Amino acid sequence: MKVPAIPALLVVSGLLFGCSDSADPGKANTGQKSTDASQESTDSGYQFSADKKDATRYTEKANKSVYDQLAFDDKTAYEDVDRGFIAPLLNDGVIEGIFDAPAMNFMQDKEAPASVNPSLWRHAQLVNRGGLYKVVDHIYQVRGQDLVNLTIIETDNGIVLYDVEYTADTLAASIALYEEHRGKKPLKGVIISHSHADHFGGFDGIFKAGLASKEDFSSGKIPLIVPEHFVEESVSENVMAGNVMARRAGYQYGNVLEAGPKGKITAALGAALADGASTLPIPNKVITKDGETINLDGVDFEFYLTPDAEAPAEMIFYIREWKALSMAEELNHLQHNIYTLRGAKTRDASVWASYMSDALVRFGDEVEVNFGPHTWPVWGNENVVEYIKDQRDLYQSLYNTVLRYANYGYGPDEIAESAQLPEKVFNNWHNRPYYGNTKNNLKSTYIRNLGWFDGNAAKLATYPDDERGKRYVEAMGGEDKVLEMALKSFEDGDYRFTADLLNNIVAYDATNERANFLMADALEQLGYQEETTLYRNLYLSGAYELRTGGSVPNELSTTSPEVIAALPPELFLAYISMLVDQIKAEDAGNFTVNLKLGEEAEIALDMHNGVLNYAMDHQYKEADASLEIGKLDMIGYVTGKASIADLSANGNATVTGDSGVLETLAGLIDTNIKNDMNLVMPLQEENRVQ
Repeated sequence: MKVPAIPALLVVSGLLFGCSDSADPGKANTGQKSTDASQESTDSGYQFSADKKDATRYTEKANKSVYDQLAFDDKTAYEDVDRGFIAPLLNDGVIEGIFDAPAMNFMQDKEAPASVNPSLWRHAQLVNRGGLYKVVDHIYQVRGQDLVNLTIIETDNGIVLYDVEYTADTLAASIALYEEHRGKKPLKGVIISHSHADHFGGFDGIFKAGLASKEDFSSGKIPLIVPEHFVEESVSENVMAGNVMARRAGYQYGNVLEAGPKGKITAALGAALADGASTLPIPNKVITKDGETINLDGVDFEFYLTPDAEAPAEMIFYIREWKALSMAEELNHLQHNIYTLRGAKTRDASVWASYMSDALVRFGDEVEVNFGPHTWPVWGNENVVEYIKDQRDLYQSLYNTVLRYANYGYGPDEIAESAQLPEKVFNNWHNRPYYGNTKNNLKSTYIRNLGWFDGNAAKLATYPDDERGKRYVEAMGGEDKVLEMALKSFEDGDYRFTADLLNNIVAYDATNERANFLMADALEQLGYQEETTLYRNLYLSGAYELRTGGSVPNELSTTSPEVIAALPPELFLAYISMLVDQIKAEDAGNFTVNLKLGEEAEIALDMHNGVLNYAMDHQYKEADASLEIGKLDMIGYVTGKASIADLSANGNATVTGDSGVLETLAGLIDTNIKNDMNLVMPLQEENRVQ
């Protein structure tokens, strides 16, 4: 997460070809009115300003009431989270420009302030700490250096790394901490549980730490083990939609916020997500069936696939000799997302619950410890079994509730607001909505099973936000009238309706400072009351955007030339195809190209009616042009950074046929996509499709 500023590192921010022209976040502006709204106040004393505000009396009352709803006297988790502690993080967990662990420790040994939900504050006290821990004999974890725990499993003559954090720098620091206390041991394998970048993005830290070379993995000397469909789903989730997902993730994780009682508190799964570039490792061993057992240097790992629950491609494993289970990210000390607000495929709550049931059948009679890439372990058979049962009940309850209410005729919003849920399930500390929000999960389960439409035909005719906003504002008597109504709602403590009203102005008008500032204040109070850290961060990040005028800089990226070049050929072409400006391509006419990507693949390209299609392992008998080129040079060529003529002259490309067709293709790739798009205010003119 962004605590200190971070340089661009090795990535071009945003999409592979995108860039941001934003200045300092405190100075970003999209042309707000010259009127200084910060000097205006109302008769009631409300001040229109860009300043952060204290918690109101309504927020303070709401947060105090949480103490009466949950068992705050239960201190078991505080004991478990420190169990097995060996040593603190190196340099207190500070990696300049990448991660600042002390900045996220401000809540330790303190009472929750009025600006933070006490339940979320408690959870932050548990996960915002770190160091090297012994889980059981042979299994160690470094927690708190990144969002993901690095697990080190000691084998007969070396170690296996399990989930390798988000950035190379954090992984290298975690490895160094382990080696300082356990000694340097040869790497015997790497296991990546699933297709989310925070679990594999730091892979290059293995090389930085001197544990292996790239050839060790490309040759298969060191196994790199992943679940079936890992690469495809990683690309789909982190590359194909990587630009907008990274932008939304920056708000979701609070990267634009300062750490503190009025800012970001925790990332819930861990203290924070590190800043910096991630990479996509290509596996040399893929698990394709349940119960597949692999011996890594004397230790048997039993793997079981768990797709379409927490991730589209995921697996768990069991070390039977040690009675040690890792349920990966299927099992956490919190309620997870059925739909993640950064954007991804919606998950299946019922399938998720079924994996818990399967685990109980397979391992419930003997398992003695569960450890995972997030939060902290659970020890003892009875405790592990109850933990799994509690989380199973959570996800099955979400699914059953939605379908039962839907069959009555309730829509997704009605279910989210009014469904009755069992307290023993949802008031359990393991199941509290620190990461996934219960209302969001109920809506998402409805949408996964029934789609977004609830049967009301009027919703088929709704306008987009900006056009609807113009019409509502006119119907209500103009912007001043809407502001008057919104201010009354704010002063009555109805912050949801305040934001809803003002969004009708903000959706089409970025220049109304009073609307922006009041909406920011409403979002801020909603954030202060939130138990779900992602909601809190999104509310507060939205407030930040409104107060600074938009175009908030974005340093997060899941793509880089190196990542794109590492993609398998079919996914590489899928990415290039997605970037074609289809309107320009339609005007350019139809053509075909026989492409040979080095020694990797032969591909037939067909630009037809503005759409770039491709057929793998095929070449046309008569194509308009033929091109033999490597992936990195292909990237340079299609982005206009290198011409076909120059690449041919340098021996980096071989062209036959009409070279003009190849120049045309390069001119059709959209290189104008930026990564600093507004998420609350209107999309900037310079960010729109040209």
